[in-house]
This record gives sequence, C-alpha cells and structure tokens, in this order.
Amino acid sequence: MSHDAIDSLAGFGYSEREAAFLYLVAVHSGYCLRRQFNQFVVRERGAIATHFLRRAVELGHLTAKPCAEGRLIYHLADRNLYGLVGLPRSQGRRIKSPGEVLRRLMLLDYVLLHLGHERFVETERAKRDFFQQLNARPEAMTQAEEFGHAVPISYVRTEEKLLTRLAFIDEGQRSSAMFARFLKTHSALLRALPGMEISYVALTPVPFAQAAHVFERNMPLRNGMNRACPLGIDHLIGWLEVSQKFNDLHTSIAPPEHRLLLEGERIYVAQIHQGLIASWKNGAMNAEKVRKLFRADEHRATLSTELLARDYPRFLGSAAGYVAGYDRKQKCLFDNDFEEQEQVQVME
Repeated sequence: MSHDAIDSLAGFGYSEREAAFLYLVAVHSGYCLRRQFNQFVVRERGAIATHFLRRAVELGHLTAKPCAEGRLIYHLADRNLYGLVGLPRSQGRRIKSPGEVLRRLMLLDYVLLHLGHERFVETERAKRDFFQQLNARPEAMTQAEEFGHAVPISYVRTEEKLLTRLAFIDEGQRSSAMFARFLKTHSALLRALPGMEISYVALTPVPFAQAAHVFERNMPLRNGMNRACPLGIDHLIGWLEVSQKFNDLHTSIAPPEHRLLLEGERIYVAQIHQGLIASWKNGAMNAEKVRKLFRADEHRATLSTELLARDYPRFLGSAAGYVAGYDRKQKCLFDNDFEEQEQVQVME
C-alpha cells in the first residue's frame, strides 16, 4: 500500500486504518460492505464502523446503496479520492451492473484474506515497475497494466523463488467461456514468468471441475516462451508427429490433426525447425529429446481454486447449492429494482 496516499486520505480526518481501508477500496474494487471494514480493523461490530461510514458518506466519498433486508452497499464514487490514490482514470467510480458489483465485493474479500501474507501490485505504475524488474516482455507488461480492477496481481517472495498470483473472480458465470477468454487474452503474461499461478475464486465449488478442464485444455499457455515453440512444447511435438504421419507416412489424419498441421506450417518455419524436422525423420530426435532440449526455458503456470465463504446482500450473492448463473430475482440488486419488476408483473 502507498503510505503517501494513505496520509493524504487521513488529511480528511480519517484515522490511519480508516484511510488504509478506503485506499484498498479505491484501488481494488470501488465497492465495500460494513463487514469488510470490520474485518480489516479486526472488529466484529460497534461504533467504529458506524463513525467511519457516517463520516465517509457526509464527505461524499462513499454513497450508500440500500439492498434488501435493510443492508447497504457502499460505493466509492468521488473522482478526487481516486486521484489521491494514483488512479485518476479509474472506472470504479461509475455505477456497475449487479453482477459486476458482486464480483468487486468478492475481489475485495479476496484481497482482505490474502493481505497479510502477500504483496499486491496495485497501480499501473507499480505493475509496470514490477514486471520490468522481472524482465517481462513488453506485450506481457501491456496486458498486466490493462487489468485495472479486473484481476488482482499479488506475489510471494521466498528464498527459493517468486510466486506471482493472478485471481480470476467468478461471481456466478453461466459458463466457463469467460475463464477461457481470460486464459487466451492474457496468454503472453501467463507465459512470461516462472512461478505463475491462477487462483480461481468462486462462491461455490460447482465450477471448479470445469475450470480445471478449461485450464488443461489451454495447456500451451503453460509451456515455454522459447521462440522455437511459441505455443508450447506439447504443441511443437504434436505438430512434428502429425507432420511425419501425413507427409512421410502418407497416413490419413483426423480434422483436428489437419488443423494442427496447417497451424504448425505457418509457425514452425525457422531454421531450427528445419533441423528438428530432419532429425525427427531420421530418428535422431523424439518427444523426450525435444522436451529435454527446451525444458531449461520452460515456464509453467498452475491452477488453484479458492472457495470464498462470505455473505453478500440478498439478490446479489448466491444461495447455498447455487449453480453458476442467476435467475430472474437474483439479477436484482437494489430494492427499487425489485419493486419495479413487481410493478411490471402487476400491470401485465
């Protein structure tokens, strides 16, 4: 966390821990709940949260949004406050859809759970500096800077290695398409560094198996950045096998193999590939030797899952046993939204 930004926020009369919480909300989510503040200051309930929230609302830093059962969601919408934390262009101040609000509240919970033992890379400048120190390629750094509120980036440094973790927040996706798109869109970043981990965070364990399947299906993302195999060692080996099968042995191949053959013919055109093809044909090279040849440059990402057992306002969070996706009422966030839908039903 930026101590200068926290000191600037404290200038409004907030205590140091109140200012630090506002900083986390501004940097990571734009939305928060009373219980999240209590968790951050290690209090169950009481006047501390009441005093803080009342002051923040009076200053116009937080806006209270009423939900069902008398609960409130607080939105940090003040442009100047985002400027104080180094995010003057943040979109967090804008009103979000119910699903996006839930995702951001989950994101803040994730940050609060990991804050004590991980370092979060928070601003665009911090992300750029972090990946520059790790000698990441320009395209990977660009992807990291574009994450914004979407993906929290954190790291743990040990004596042996540096583990960089990206969290994918599933607020109740109807399918695994978003996770697959995430893996493909940010492939350069996922392949850029050793010790990369994707943490799949959800409110129910239901999507975990499918997430693992999608991750394994994108195995090329888990392999090396070596220029000889830009889509991974497994892809290169598969292409060598299919190429020999079709071009040398004149054996029929399945449609997926044909697509692999055409894709490889566009990619594997360098001199090193010509040498590999010749060695593969005469038997001097095989899959094991190819893996050994490029293993020194291999960077492997891993997938972990995390169940976020937290309570969210009604019509926003998912109920027990809930399967990914929202029904009609679960799409509603605020009371007036629900009332408007009921009025439409009466008119119909």
